[in-house]
Amino acid sequence: MRLALLFSAAGLLALAAPLGAQAVTLDEACGKFAGKLSAAQAAGDTQKAQTIYKEGSARIASRFNGASCPNVKPPTP
Repeated sequence: MRLALLFSAAGLLALAAPLGAQAVTLDEACGKFAGKLSAAQAAGDTQKAQTIYKEGSARIASRFNGASCPNVKPPTP
């Protein structure tokens, strides 16, 4: 009985957190966001930079309770 309970608990934990999944801090997320935006701007792809900024800003806000990345400025058209 204990063995079955142990396997059930392990199964629930496996479902709750995929292997290798780690919590990302706001600072880490902003760093990745800034890097992607910077790469698009360096490549001269203004459309992609605009898309990355729009989607990245929305994603940060949704995952971090409305937060933003003050160090990430909108790309110039």
